[in-house]
Amino acid sequence: MTTRAVRLLFAAVVVLSGVAVGVDAMVLSDPVPSAESETIQRRSLDGVTMVSSQSEGLFFLAEGGDVIAQLTHEDTYFDADRLPEAGDRTVLYTAANYRPARRCGFPTECIENRVVRYNLSTGERRVLFSMTTKRYDDEQWHDADYVGPERIVVADLARDRVFIANTSTGLITWEWQAHQAYDASSGGRTAQDWTHINDVEVLPDGRLMVSVRNHDQVIFIDPETGIEKPWTLGQDHSPESANKTLYEQHNPDYIPRRRGGPSVLVADSEHNRVVEFQRRGTNWTRTWEYNPGLNWPRDADRLPNGNTLITDSRDNEVIEVNRAGNVVWRRSVPLPYEAERFGSGPESTGGPSATSAGLEPASGSSGQAAPLVATKRYFPDRVVNAVSFALARYPISLVSLVAVAVAFGATVLWAILEWRRSDYHLCLPVTKR
Repeated sequence: MTTRAVRLLFAAVVVLSGVAVGVDAMVLSDPVPSAESETIQRRSLDGVTMVSSQSEGLFFLAEGGDVIAQLTHEDTYFDADRLPEAGDRTVLYTAANYRPARRCGFPTECIENRVVRYNLSTGERRVLFSMTTKRYDDEQWHDADYVGPERIVVADLARDRVFIANTSTGLITWEWQAHQAYDASSGGRTAQDWTHINDVEVLPDGRLMVSVRNHDQVIFIDPETGIEKPWTLGQDHSPESANKTLYEQHNPDYIPRRRGGPSVLVADSEHNRVVEFQRRGTNWTRTWEYNPGLNWPRDADRLPNGNTLITDSRDNEVIEVNRAGNVVWRRSVPLPYEAERFGSGPESTGGPSATSAGLEPASGSSGQAAPLVATKRYFPDRVVNAVSFALARYPISLVSLVAVAVAFGATVLWAILEWRRSDYHLCLPVTKR
């Protein structure tokens, strides 16, 4: 093959790869929903859906799906709940902000985690509690819950603990450390992301339900006596286990006895499903499952009418499925973390259990791309999950990733061939004249 033909071939590969990436980005990218208003003036908020996005803010959607308000004060939003104790137009959210070293108090960039109370009518925003940590992506608080007047409980992912803080004094008044119950050899493979405690919920009887993601467990803690082991849902994380009850779950919701529980509705993220477990005697029994088309769901709320509101993170959307498992409402939101329907009660407390409502399980193929599923057979979950997370955050598919890799490889090979054909040569070792 002539030199000219080789150059044309390499140029064609690079150009076609670039075209593939460009077309793919245009096809995949949806317009990012937005709203100029940060407040809502409508008389009633019931029916509004609040959705937190890790990349674009905190959204408030009308019944038809239109964005009627959006908060963008924070860099990243996680869990958000209505806070009727402070007024029916008030929400409590958990967020993280990235700070330069000069604002951190130590010589590195940092993350300021904060719990914020926000009034949707007046726009008044008050930071109830905050704490700064060194900057790691796995140091962001994901959830906090209201305990009582001037008290909140925080799922402190950064320090592998759950604590209760007094929002007036800024003092921590109670805490539970994961090392009290777990061996250091279990859970995540790094010290920065050992337990990944990502959710806490205050139950009607005063116990705390806590999601320990990297141990694949939902645990129940009595603040006076510690973990109630017979209530633990899931087995401690084992990479070799093929039949895990839960696999890196998010946002478990407790459905109380008066609504047909006790049961737990949970986004079983790495299994690409939403699943419910009913407490029967001293055991947990799986009573409902929904998985058609889901791709790393991170939240599910049972609504009073028996429908289920699901946050499908890597598909960048929130859906509502009815009792028969059919999608009846859908809205695109960039990298959503959690959703709540105002007027339905906190999380799933206003909805019935699957057993009492007679819900029908729905099954089907997961929403993960087939190449990604196949890749999990050969690479660690942590690597594959990071790639998949990037695919959800940016408008690029696996096809585009392959195209980028091909273009990069072709460019490097082309440069090497051109160098070898040139009149210049690199001689080692390099010496000074």
